[in-house]
Amino acid sequence: MESRSKYLIKNTGILTISNFASKILSFLLVPLYTSILSTTDVGIYDIIASTVTLLYPILTMNIVDGVMRFSMDGNRSKDEIIGVAIRHIGISWAVGAAILCLLHSTGLVPQIVGYEMLAFLLFFFYVSHQLLVQFSKGLERVADMGIAGVIGTVAMLGGNVLFLLCFRIGLRGFFIANVLAEALPSVYLFLRIRFWKYIRSEAINKKLRREMLIYCVPLIATVLGWWVNSTSDRYVVTVMCGVAANGLLSVAYKIPSIISTLQGIFIQAWQISAIKEYGRNDTRDFYGRAFIVINTLMCAACAWLIILTKPLAYILYQKDFFNAWKYVPFLIISCVLNSASGFMGPILSAKKASKPMAMSAVYGAGANLVMNILFVYAIGIQGATIATVISSFIIYAFRKRAVGDDIKIERYGFVLITWLLLCVQAVLEIYTGFWWLEIVLMVIMLGLNWRNLIQLVSMGRTLFLSSRSECTPNSTTEE
Repeated sequence: MESRSKYLIKNTGILTISNFASKILSFLLVPLYTSILSTTDVGIYDIIASTVTLLYPILTMNIVDGVMRFSMDGNRSKDEIIGVAIRHIGISWAVGAAILCLLHSTGLVPQIVGYEMLAFLLFFFYVSHQLLVQFSKGLERVADMGIAGVIGTVAMLGGNVLFLLCFRIGLRGFFIANVLAEALPSVYLFLRIRFWKYIRSEAINKKLRREMLIYCVPLIATVLGWWVNSTSDRYVVTVMCGVAANGLLSVAYKIPSIISTLQGIFIQAWQISAIKEYGRNDTRDFYGRAFIVINTLMCAACAWLIILTKPLAYILYQKDFFNAWKYVPFLIISCVLNSASGFMGPILSAKKASKPMAMSAVYGAGANLVMNILFVYAIGIQGATIATVISSFIIYAFRKRAVGDDIKIERYGFVLITWLLLCVQAVLEIYTGFWWLEIVLMVIMLGLNWRNLIQLVSMGRTLFLSSRSECTPNSTTEE
């Protein structure tokens, strides 16, 4: 148990150092572009970027998820896996270009007029980046993934400063910075893992292609479900409340992105461990302990971020963007729930049970879309954030049921109570401002999770001491 925990924590640590610090720097850029760009500019970029993430799984058949999963099977040919992936990705680039040409000639979406080439470059490098990251994950090249994350963030930072502050080219410069953030890490990974060695001109393995598609195609619904759950609210808000309102909602996601970053870092490391450890005798306990660790950390971070929402908004949100603070608390909670359901995903992936993942996403997406329309109509932008929380829980509940006996979570009732208390805290923050009541709730949550916190400290101490002992020469052994 200890060695596998160390492996998971090691990978998480590498990705944390490379991603979290860099994401914090990106987070600090929010005052820059909220002071230069208008709410309409941010809304336009957000719609285009959201559409790119929507088209990605559909046009590629979500083949990159198969690249990661099948690359971790030792008996699979990496060349053949990449051959299947490149064919589907090449088709996606061609279809994406055709769609943009059609939109340019017809003017069906006036918001993207003049940005078609940048939209295509964003799609091209986004797909390339996803392929290279997932393949690196399949090869267990975690350190290379970490360095690529740093490169992407430096590109984003430098691009924003250069194009927004120095050249002052506004939204177009913001686009270019985001394209560079996808392109440069792609180039690094391509060179670092010597990707060209896996490219062959031979005909693709049709049997392997079929197996990969059987695994990947249901995951299209999974990815689309996540997209609907995290993005459809922006389309609904745009239609019902206007592009400027979507700009507010888009900026509101920036503070929850801290939780999303923590979640994304852990899930990347967890995917590798969950697949490697699946099928062992004590796997249920290992999965359960890992879930408790990540959920405790996420809930603690969530509680503090909710109470700090307004102070952070004063620092980060400039001009008309300040009102976005009131939409932050529920979005933070949805990130915690997404982390829990994201934790279950790699366990289902280890079982190659892609259908339950797809069905959970479909149910969550359907509920999210319906609730978004009803809630936004009834109470405005806040309705979208509440709909996101509820649909996130629906996805988690379905996945938890699908995982079943493959995970053993102790004191599970306390997990659910903690989530409920976070929702109460969000209501207090938004509608009352009684910060002292929020402190009381945080103390209650601390008491409920006291054993988990002790376990966390104990685990950290054990791993620290064992790592020190490995670095210290053993005189008895040497003799």
